[in-house]
Parts: sequence; structure tokens; C-alpha cells
Amino acid sequence: MRPQPSALKSEDHKQQAFRDEVIRLYEHEPDLHELPALLFESVAALTDCDLSGYTELHQASGECRALLSEQGDPGMRAAWAQAFAGRHMQGHPFWEYDPAFFGECALRESDVFSHDEFMALPVAREVWLPSRLHRLMAVVMQHDGYVVTVAGLRIAGSPPFSDGDRERLQALRPHVLRCYRQAQQRTVARLGPAQRLRLAFPALTPRQLEVCGWLAQGKSNEDIAAILGVSVETVKVHARVIYDKTGVEGRHAVSAIAHTMPPVAQLPPLWTLREAAAERPAA
Repeated sequence: MRPQPSALKSEDHKQQAFRDEVIRLYEHEPDLHELPALLFESVAALTDCDLSGYTELHQASGECRALLSEQGDPGMRAAWAQAFAGRHMQGHPFWEYDPAFFGECALRESDVFSHDEFMALPVAREVWLPSRLHRLMAVVMQHDGYVVTVAGLRIAGSPPFSDGDRERLQALRPHVLRCYRQAQQRTVARLGPAQRLRLAFPALTPRQLEVCGWLAQGKSNEDIAAILGVSVETVKVHARVIYDKTGVEGRHAVSAIAHTMPPVAQLPPLWTLREAAAERPAA
């Protein structure tokens, strides 16, 4: 049977909506702070979900940030999140957002559990239903020490996510992963010399980092002394301590570190990093 004109029009509309969302993601060129809000809009537009979720796990430290498009009551959300992470998240690879379990697919709770099985789960009784959420569909991505999950959620009483919803979220996944990689790069690129030095050498004191920043800018000891209002000998003492603590030899090595992008794998969770323009020593 041939599709009816209205069905064709609807499908054309969905395909155009998908193209529009992909273009929008790339056009905005987000960093990690801006990316979740853009993804919330895209997931809502493509799956007609009630809430969108974004979870980012830094595997080296175990730190995680979990965001929802609408936070609701902060106290209740915090209690549900604690119950989920503390008692239920490790109960099944679906709840763990295990990249190996999800692969490159979008998965719904109905792909993994029957309705009766889901309703009998402790996580459903203690987390999902009290939060008035029932339907969940997610994609999981792994990149350079991070696991990122993007999800659509529907409130209790809503219909299940359709096969079309799943296909669109799954088709969005490679674009989300590419945008995430680019967002990581933009976030790191916006670090100023002072913050790169702080990340590379956490043992340095604020004053030593300040001296480091000026050394990295090619200032002489006399210039730094005048800027800081101290003697040249004091600057020399700071420089010797800096070279000893960092294990580098001379201001050229300090400058190279300050102007080199640190490897992402060696950095703390990238979403905790702030743009460092305001932290650079004043010229």
C-alpha cells in the first residue's frame, strides 16, 4: 500500500526537522558549557520528549555532571538522583549507560524491559515513578576518557517512544559525538596561559603562577619586578623556585608550556574549567 499524501508530508517534515537540527548544532559552534542546552532543544524537536537529559562522566576521576532541560524542584531532583546513583545505577547496563551495551544504537526502556518488568523494578518504584517520569530513550558515546549520554524522557502516562523517535535520535548520535569533540577542543583552546600553567603545575603558589605568567609573556626580571612592585632579587628567587618545582630549565620552557594545549586526558573534568581571559596577568 502506498503511503497517503499526509503521511509523506509528515515524513518530509521530520526529515527537514532533522536536517535543521544538525545544521543548528554545527552553526552554533558550542563549547562544553553551551552544548547541553543546544542538545536539549534538538532532542525535544526530534523526539517530542517532555524532558531532555545530558550526563557526562569523567572516567579518570569518576566525577559526573547530570543536567535536565527542566530542573523542577531541586531538592526532589537531588533525592531521586542520589537514589539512582546510590542504589540502582549499577543494577543493569541500561541504567549504567554502559557504552558497550548501547553501542551505536538508541535504546528505549521498552527495548530492554517489558512493561511489567519495568514496573516491578526497584528503580522504577523509587526513582522514575516518584519523579513522574516513565519513558526513557538514550544514546551513549565514549570519547577520550569521557562517557556522554543524551536522553529523552516522557512523563508517566505518555506513549512509548516510537521506532521513528528512536531512529532519529540514533541518526543524531554521530553528529552529537562530533560536536562534543569540537566542544572539548573549543573549551581547552579558550584556556589562557595562566590557567594552563595552573593546571600543569598545581604545586605553584598564586604569586609563583603570577610570575610564571609574566615569564611566559617574555617579560624580563626587571619588568616583572616593576609590575609586581618587588625587587629584582625577589623575582629571581621566585623564578628559581618555579624552575625547581616544575622541573623545567629557563623561561623559554615555561613559555612553551603556557602556550601549548594540554592533552585532554591529563586535565580535570573539562566542564569545571573556566575561560581564563580574566585570570591572565594584566599587560
